[in-house]
Order: sequence, then C-alpha cells, then structure tokens
Amino acid sequence: MTNLLAGGELRAREHHRIEDEARAAGPVHPATLPNGVQLLVVTAGLQLTRTLLADQRLSKDSDALQREIKRQLAALGSGQTELAGLFGPSMLNSDNPQHARLRRLAAKAFTGQAVHRLAPRVEQITAELVGALPAGEVVDVVKAVAVPMPLHIIGEVLGVPEDDRARVRTLIETMMSMEPEVSQPASDALGAYFHALLSGNGLDEGSLFGALVAADDDGDRLTHDELMAMAFLLVVAGHETTAALIANVVHDALDHGLWEKVAADPALVPVVVEETLRHNSPVRSATHRITTEPVEIDGVLVPENTLLLINLGAAGRCPVAHEDAARYRIDRATTGHATFGHGPHFCLGSGLARLETETVLRRLTARFPRARFAGAEQPVVTHNDIMVSVRQLPVVFG
Repeated sequence: MTNLLAGGELRAREHHRIEDEARAAGPVHPATLPNGVQLLVVTAGLQLTRTLLADQRLSKDSDALQREIKRQLAALGSGQTELAGLFGPSMLNSDNPQHARLRRLAAKAFTGQAVHRLAPRVEQITAELVGALPAGEVVDVVKAVAVPMPLHIIGEVLGVPEDDRARVRTLIETMMSMEPEVSQPASDALGAYFHALLSGNGLDEGSLFGALVAADDDGDRLTHDELMAMAFLLVVAGHETTAALIANVVHDALDHGLWEKVAADPALVPVVVEETLRHNSPVRSATHRITTEPVEIDGVLVPENTLLLINLGAAGRCPVAHEDAARYRIDRATTGHATFGHGPHFCLGSGLARLETETVLRRLTARFPRARFAGAEQPVVTHNDIMVSVRQLPVVFG
C-alpha cells in the first residue's frame, strides 16, 4: 500500500484513487510523517468514520499527543523538541470537560447570527476581488480570489491588521508544510506574532480575538496560553481550509461542465459546494488523535497510545453511503460527508466556510457566465497529512 501520507505533488484527484483503494483494502494502514513519526491512518466507510470521530477513546488531548510524538522523535534521534502551534491546548486538541469549556467560550463568536452579520462584508470583499478580474485573460484563481478572500475575512474577524495578513499567510503555509526544518521556525514566528497581537493594547474589541480575550462565562476566561492555541486554530482553520475549498469548487464546476448551468441557475451554487465537500474535500484527514485504551476498528485491534488520523475523503466517497459515490454528481443528495467532522469536534466555522465559498462561486459565475481552463484540467496539488491544496488554477473568464 502506498504511504497515504507521502508528501510532495500529485495531480488533482490522484489522492482519491490512493484513499479509495486504501478503504477497499481495509480500515487501518500504517503510515509515516515526513519527520519520521509513525501512526495509523483509518480509511473507513462514512458510518464507521462518524462513529470513530465521536469515540471518546480516541483522545484529542494535547499533552498526550505531544508526549507520544516527542517520544518517537527522541527515539529517532531527532533534535526537534518543540511542536507546531497546531498541537497546542486549543479546543481542537482537548477532551471534555476542557473541550466543552473552550468550545463554549469560542462559540459565542461563531453563532448563526454572527455569521449572518458577516454576510454583507463577505459580499463586498468578493465583489471587489471578482470585479477586478480581467475578461479574456489568464487568471490564477488561487492567487486572485481563493487566497485573498478568506484572508481578508479572517483577518478582519480576528483583528489581524491588513498590512500583516500577507506575512501571516506565508507563515501559515510554511508551518503547514510539516517539513521540520521550516515548519518549526514558521510556527515560532507565528506564535511570536500572536503573542504580540494578543498582548497589545490596540486589539479591536469588536474583532474575534477581542471577543475571545473578553469572553467570560460566569467568571471563566481563556488564559493566555489558551488564547494562543485558539489563535493558531482559528487562523489556520479559518483561512487555509477555506482557500483550498474555494479553489476546489471552482475547479470542479469547470471540470464537470457545470459552470454555465450554475450561471443560469444560482440555486445550484450550494449544491455544487456541498458535492465538492463530499467528493473532493481539501481536508484529507481529521487532525491527530491518540488511543487511550485498545480499540477495535472493524476487526483490527489498535493498541493503546497509538496515533491515528481518520481519513475524511474516503468516507465522503463511501459506496455504501452513496450510489455511484466515486463520481461527482449534483442530481442527488450531496450532504453525506464528514468533511467538517462529527460529534463534539464538529467544525465551528462550517457556516462561515460555506458562506464564503458560495459567495465566490455565485459572484464569479454571475460576472463571467463562461469560463475555461487555461492550463491542465487536472492541476498539480500539494498535500500533507491533513490538507490537499491546488496551488495554481489558471482560468480564462469570458
């Protein structure tokens, strides 16, 4: 079996074949991260995937995760002693009751009403970006729209000054590469930036960071370390994943001959977005878990203290959950996926991600009812253990 976590470049959707073959071969596969850390990747059907995502024996505890990763790195003779901020004690890497506490405080900034209030600003930023695109010329959708739109939004929402956003984006990309020689310095630099931002006096009280600093639940407030971990989580989850989703949606609408149909019928916009989430999710796997006791997964006994990644792409294309699941189709229900997770760790930002992506597709197809690829129809994607991202998507809009 091909190493499911092999880094580097693939053609778009080549990872589908790798993941689907793995799911058909069995539920559990050994894999190795670029830094040498070993873990298991679970490629299961949709129902089992949802069950595992909600299984409390698969812990998200930051201390346990870091302890096992550092143990393996020490055994390998690695000089790496600190881990990227992604492994900090955020709500992403915690179990109840700590997870429930952190989520309760953060959820105040992600209510349906809060997302609704952002809609006019999302429309405005998207309209400006799309309005600046030239007709009849080659445009890199990733660079021109997919990256800057969520970067502007999450920057405004969190309170990151506009002049800092490009640098923050570069640091996030480098950190997510998972290459130890560059990811750790990028994580350190991003941490220093967040520390200065969260410790300063100029933080906008109306921003999400401002709200998190002020969040109070009967006297319970986030500590500085918790705020730092939350900062890493929200910036990466609120920007990197949404940028990749926007690029995938534009690619899929063109690749499957849906562009003109969507232009003629905007009601198809959320359907296309949801089918991309199911069939071509930019999130390969849910973030790391560790077993607190031996766990049987579809007949395979996984020992205690085993690091796990639960693959989400293979679950979305589960043939039991969907007829003709390997094909991209918008003529049937497209909601059967676990791209935003399941159970206690279901993504708080799913509403905002959908809003941003739908707004981009609607604006693009409205202004440019015709469009075509200007390069390879299956562009090169880069990937790590968590994400798959289209780095360039040249398109001619007309």
